This record gives sequence, structure tokens and C-alpha cells, in this order.
Amino acid sequence: MYIVVFYGNLLSLNYKILTMLAIYTRLSKEDAESTSIKNQFREGEQFAKDNNFNEYKVYNEGEGVSGGADIKDRPQLFKLLQDFREGIIKAVWFRNQNRLERSSSTWHVFITQAKKNNIKVYFNDKQFDFNDPQENFFGSVTSAINQYQKDLQSAQTIRTLRDNVAEGKVWSIVAYGYKSDNGYLAIDEVESKVIKDIFDLSLSGVGSDSIAYKLNNKKTPTRKGAKWRGATIQNILKNTLYKGERKYSGQIYKAPIIISADYWQKVNDNFKKNRNNSGKKVDHKYLLKVVIKCGKCGRNYYGRKRASGKDNAYICSSKRYKELKCDNKGINIDFIEDLIWSQMFLQKGFLKAYNRFIVSNKLNENVVEIKNSIKEKEAEFKSYDNKINLLLEQLLIDDYNEDIKGKFKNKIKAISIKKNDCKMLLNNYYDDLKQYDKSNKISTESVENINLNNASFNTKKDLIKEFISSVIITFHDGSYYIEINFKLKGMDAIVFQAPFSKKYAIQINDLNIDDIDKIGKQEITKNYFLYSPTKELEIDIKLNLNAYNYYKNHIRG
Repeated sequence: MYIVVFYGNLLSLNYKILTMLAIYTRLSKEDAESTSIKNQFREGEQFAKDNNFNEYKVYNEGEGVSGGADIKDRPQLFKLLQDFREGIIKAVWFRNQNRLERSSSTWHVFITQAKKNNIKVYFNDKQFDFNDPQENFFGSVTSAINQYQKDLQSAQTIRTLRDNVAEGKVWSIVAYGYKSDNGYLAIDEVESKVIKDIFDLSLSGVGSDSIAYKLNNKKTPTRKGAKWRGATIQNILKNTLYKGERKYSGQIYKAPIIISADYWQKVNDNFKKNRNNSGKKVDHKYLLKVVIKCGKCGRNYYGRKRASGKDNAYICSSKRYKELKCDNKGINIDFIEDLIWSQMFLQKGFLKAYNRFIVSNKLNENVVEIKNSIKEKEAEFKSYDNKINLLLEQLLIDDYNEDIKGKFKNKIKAISIKKNDCKMLLNNYYDDLKQYDKSNKISTESVENINLNNASFNTKKDLIKEFISSVIITFHDGSYYIEINFKLKGMDAIVFQAPFSKKYAIQINDLNIDDIDKIGKQEITKNYFLYSPTKELEIDIKLNLNAYNYYKNHIRG
């Protein structure tokens, strides 16, 4: 380029190649003070002066940025690469190679772009020669060493944390009952009294849920203002920190003692006896665990069996927390388990529902619908990818101000959220399609011929888990409504109604006038379940032909 210069009345044309120097600075948390941003800038400025770079531009990444971070997480390095492509920068100076990177992938990307755009690269005062095989080799070796040093520093950080723990220093969140005293773990006088009360109550026979309830009633604060829970109490009682044993990275270190070791052990030996205040621990098996749910609040039902054999029931898990208000009733374990097993498997209720589903042709219709949905969502997902790539490309090429860049990033973020939502829906559709494919492989003839009368508990549980997605219990106006949902999408649920006495249950979504006649003749079909532990033979069965519509529209609606 020619520069026009006037000397008095004389005109002179000077030929000069304009070269803008980039000075890149970065400081990570692990760097020594001598590597400060100020020192890097001073040395880079001196380099520019000594080498006749009249113009320079500083790309200061700032402090606390790791050389192992991706380029997208280093905005100044990202901007530097943009300026390479725009021709704004023709030379770049680093104090040394580890200011550029401590990652082999970053080294490769940077050197490729620099070579492509004819950029002179200086590490300290030495220019990197792209055409020298030996220098390229040593550059790669240096990059590998830089990454090794970063990994080494990470290991050293872990060792430092371990040393800090050994010295009694605090890291991360301090456990309840303790505080940080100038960086060292110390006992919190107020919270430690709560810890002692918890241990005392446990040893006196109070269960974890009851302890939590007492603390909530006394308005004893937690750290985050949440309510005390039984699980929190259990974690406190089991935590060895309170007896002075602090665990970190597989080793045990000494800590301030709130509970003596003997007392801690005594409480933990007694701890199992306090579970649910139920005395001796008895192992129980629950056939409907996980699948049985509350129709009013949506929580899981859990099994509760007494050692005495009385009052065995599945009840709403909200009953564990007295502050949660759910008035749904529990249901007798033997009754509901016998109903599900007898009607769905022994009497082939599931297979009949499945066959009706196949005959109705809903299976093929649903498969076609799902495949169309997958096709639409895949195209939508691809369009989001294209939009993001176009925005990134535009952001990389054009020199926008920070306000415009912020808008670009917000737009990319918004599209990314939509893309993730789309991916979740796609995965759901894929899962549904797999379930339909699986349904086509069900051999109804072979299942019909299987003798399940003497099936083991595990066999029963496996079959229920394979075909039934949920059993929803709702008690309303003196009756239980039992809704059985299947894992195969599109299959109609089966709903039973049972009186409070639980002597029988009737499938109410399949009632007709003929059923009334059969019951009058005492010809109970497989749509009815009789449960009579007391061997009562005469049962007054009452039918309401509108029960299902009422349940669907007013109870579950």
C-alpha cells in the first residue's frame, strides 16, 4: 500500500505493508504471579516496539480462564480467529505457547487457521515456522506437555484438597452442625444442639419421620429454609463426621466431635429398631411396588405390613409426612394383588384387552401416526441444527458489536432449547414405536397355554412389570376405583369398582344388561372378582351401569 507524505512543497510516495500485531494475554487460577496479565502486556508491548509494529491490538482473555477450555468458551481467542479471517490481524504474539493452549485440540485448530490465513505467530520473541517439520513436531510435543501439565495441576489440586482436609480446613458445603472458622471446620453451637437432640430422640425410640415432624413443629430451621424430612434425619444419624471421622477420597481424617464415638455407635445399633416404630424388622415382598399410585395426589403407594399380620395395606406415600394432606384411603395388599394377578393373568384379562386392541386396528393406525410424527420431528430437529450452524457461521464471519453478538447468542440459546425439547419428543416417539414393535411379537396362543396357577413371586412380578404401567387407586363415596393401565400405547385402561368391604370388584368399563342377568343367576363371569378370605359365599353385588362414565368424567376427569 502507498502512503502519501508531504514535506513542505514536496510530495513523497512511501510503500509500506501495514501489519497489525495481536497481543494475546491470559491468566489461569494456577499461574504464578510473575505470569500476571500486566507482565504479559508489558512484554508484548515491548516486542511490538522492538520489531517495528506501529499498531497492535490486545486480546485480553482475563484471569481465571483455563488454557484447557474450548475455543467457544474463550471469547477473545474466538475473536482473534475471526480477525485472522477478516485480514485485520497479520501477526500474533504470546508470552509462550502455554498462554495459547493447554489442549492439543486447541493447538491444532489455531495453527491450522494461522497457516491458512498467513499469520505470523510469535511465542515470546521467536517466530513459529510452519514449514519446518522439526518445529511443527516440537510444537505438537509442547502442546502435549501443556495438556499433561494441566492434568498434573488437576491431580495436584486434588492432593491439595486432601491436605486441606487433613489440616481440618473447609471445602464445599459445610455439614449441618458445623461452620467455617477462618477456613477451618468448627462446631456451630446452635446447630450442634439440634444434632444432639436428633441422636437422643433416635436412641429413645423415635423414628426418623417422627423426629422430622417434631423439628418442623418446633420451627427448627434448616440451612435452606426447607422442611425437615425423615431421609435427612437418617443421613445425619449415619454420618460419621459427627463422631469425628471425616471421610474424603477413600480416607478418614479427624474432625471436631459433636457426638462421642460410643454414643454414635449405640444410636446406630439401635437405629434399625426405630424404622416406622414397627419393632422387629420383617422382610416383605410387594408385588405392585412402583406401579401402584394414588389417584388423588399422584404419589406412589407404598406397602406397609405389620409383623402381626393385621392392617396390611398399600397406602399413599403422603401419609409419611403429616403436613401433606391427601385423604385417599389405603387398600388391602392381599385384595389388590389377588385382583391384579387373578383378573389380568390367571383369567387372561390382559390378553383379552390386547386382542380387542388388535382387532380394532388401533395398533396399525397408531404405528402410522407415530411414524409420521417421527418424520416431522426429525425434519424439525434438522432445521434447528441448520439454523444454529448458520447463526454461528454468521457470528464468526461478520464483525458485530457486543450488543448484536449478545442477540445472536440469545437466539442460538432459544433455538437450542427448542432443539432439546424436540429431541425429547423424538425419543418418546422412538420408545413408543419400540413398544408397538414389541407388541407384534407377543404370541397370544403360547401365553394362553401357560399354566400360571403356581407361579412364583418373581414370575408374577416380572409379568406385571412387563405389561402393566400403573395401577391407580382412588377412594370416592364409599367405593374403590382401580384403574389398570398398560404399557402398550393406545390400549384402553381396565377399571374395576370395589366396595369399602373389598369383598368383590367389578370391571365397570365393560358392563352391559347381560351382566345384570348373569349376576341374578349367580353366573359370575371373568369380569367380576370375588375376594372372600372369610369364605363367605353369599355376597350382595350392586351394579351401577353409569359407574364408568361417572369415574371418567367426575373422579379422574
